[in-house]
Amino acid sequence: MKKYLLLIEDEKLWEKFKSFITKDINSEIIDLIKHKAMKGKNKGGKND
Repeated sequence: MKKYLLLIEDEKLWEKFKSFITKDINSEIIDLIKHKAMKGKNKGGKND
C-alpha cells in the first residue's frame, strides 16, 4: 500500500472542510477522489 502526504496551504479552507466531514479524514478524501474519478469516466475518461 502506498501512502501519500497531503499539504493544505489554505487553513481557512481546511477548517471548513473538517467541519463538514462525517468520517475520518482519510475516508473523506478517498470518497472525494472516487467521486472525481467517476465523474471523469463519464466524460470519456478525461478529468475536469
